[in-house]
Amino acid sequence: PPGRVIAGILVDEPRKDKDITRSVLLPQAEFAARQAVIRFNAQSIIDLPKIGIGNEPLRIGPFQSITGGAVFSQQLLNFGLIRRFQISRQGVKVAKFDESSVRERVTAAVVKQYLAVLESDANTKAVEERVKLAERLYQQATRLEITGIGTTIDTLRARVELQNEKQQLLDAQTVQNAAIYALAEILNLPRNEEPQPTDTMQFYKIPTFDQQHLIDQAFANRPEMKALLSRERKADLARKAASEQRLPTLTFSGFYDYQARRLSTGEPGYTYAFTLNVPLWTSGRIHAEMARASLESKRLEEEHQNLEDAIERQVKTALDQLQAARNAVDVANLGLNLAQDVVARAQRRFEAGVTTNIDVITAQDDLARADDNQIKALYRFNQARADLARMAALPRAGVPPARRDRGAASVQRRP
Repeated sequence: PPGRVIAGILVDEPRKDKDITRSVLLPQAEFAARQAVIRFNAQSIIDLPKIGIGNEPLRIGPFQSITGGAVFSQQLLNFGLIRRFQISRQGVKVAKFDESSVRERVTAAVVKQYLAVLESDANTKAVEERVKLAERLYQQATRLEITGIGTTIDTLRARVELQNEKQQLLDAQTVQNAAIYALAEILNLPRNEEPQPTDTMQFYKIPTFDQQHLIDQAFANRPEMKALLSRERKADLARKAASEQRLPTLTFSGFYDYQARRLSTGEPGYTYAFTLNVPLWTSGRIHAEMARASLESKRLEEEHQNLEDAIERQVKTALDQLQAARNAVDVANLGLNLAQDVVARAQRRFEAGVTTNIDVITAQDDLARADDNQIKALYRFNQARADLARMAALPRAGVPPARRDRGAASVQRRP
């Protein structure tokens, strides 16, 4: 997806910043060449009357000057540059954790939409089964009318129910197609390809989780928390870098070049120098930078506390929702079994001529509601599992998949 690609690009930027700050600490060398024509007034640099030449301008030149050679430098002691390099490394870590957060959000969106596809697929299959049942009951009503056991109104009721179920099937297929198109959009698939589900939702036994353990695991593994910790270390390094600007810096530099008036007449020249800089007065700049870095650290401390509170609430909520969804699946399964039993009993009673098919139609409506309740309960259960896995930063194998067949939890591209 585009968001995931952009997050990857944003990781490369701080990597290049780190390379730039590191290069300043490494030796620097370059080749420099210069050719110039020079003319100047010696009166500007020499007291001519003092040496007995007079006070008139003394023109020298024009003459040619040629130099060429290597220029080099090396930082020997500069805590500010070292801190900036350390800050850039923390920036890379922050970008990586931010990328992980984006990846988790994209994964959550894909999982949610994939579960919606599975829900719509299960709903379509359930309606298809109810259409088949309605067709059988319509045929039964027609047969009983012919034999004189049933009435015309019974046949009409069965036919109306069959048409209702067929309409429900059309609606379910439309919802299923819309869910598949939405999943293709999230996955950024080509226009001529559509994902097809290979799973079906079903309740799956899951282990019992310890709430405090999940919270501690979320604090340690959530990418948002890791990114914030890296930002805190980055702010601490910035504060140290600001304070260490008061320390002296030591640089080694020099050049070695060929110096001549003409190319044929010249001698090598060189300079080697150690430069020691000691800040004496910066007009409050260092103090202001230290104060600014301290404020950033305090802000991140507050953000850290808020994030911990939010993560704890998210884990507790996800755990409670999973428990509630697990109980809802049990209730929905029982309701579906009872509804199926009622349909079978009503069908037998109508077959025996004990009652009209009003009871059968009512049982069919109850079965439709039970089907819908079970499918929604399974969807909430699987979504709750996915939410808990994300909020508690569980490993992929931490929560087993919920499926009733042997298909893998993936999609197939259909051209």
